[in-house]
Amino acid sequence: MTGIDVLRLLLLGSFGNISRRLTELSDDDWDRRAVPGTSKAGFILWHAARILDWTHASIAGVAEVAQRDPWRERFPQEAMFGAGIPESVADSVTRAVSRTETIAYLNDVKTAFLEWFDRQTPETLEAPVSLRTPAAERAGYLAPAVWEEISDLDGIPLWHMLMRPSGGHVRVHQGEFDTLVGLLRTEEATPRG
Repeated sequence: MTGIDVLRLLLLGSFGNISRRLTELSDDDWDRRAVPGTSKAGFILWHAARILDWTHASIAGVAEVAQRDPWRERFPQEAMFGAGIPESVADSVTRAVSRTETIAYLNDVKTAFLEWFDRQTPETLEAPVSLRTPAAERAGYLAPAVWEEISDLDGIPLWHMLMRPSGGHVRVHQGEFDTLVGLLRTEEATPRG
């Protein structure tokens, strides 16, 4: 097994884990918040899918799937990829985008990402990532609140970018999601009175 094989397994795991959670989440829980001050269940999964899209676009130098038809008109543009945004904007995502739309979007992202990834070599994965691009500026990703969330990724090798946002960061959100949805289900199962 090579390093590229490990990175591919990491990507497939990220896509699979998000997909499974999207499939298991009910439409009723999509727009629910388990605890005040936390993200809604649906936003967490949408954000995880957007992280994968943003990562792919950032390292491949292509437009995000979210900026292409049919997604460009469906996603609240002010939500960007979900980093550094106000809670009110994050909350608007689950009202604007359904769980089933997010499943379809994730599948489109997976196809685009893996088509790019399967053309990579150990040499191409050593290239540094540049996040300060005209496309990033147009999308609002260089705004101070967003840049604060991603600036430490600028200049790292592509393989490292794959490991962090596409691997570790997505998995942190999966743990957050599991905890919060567990609380929602406990609340539903606990008799009142």
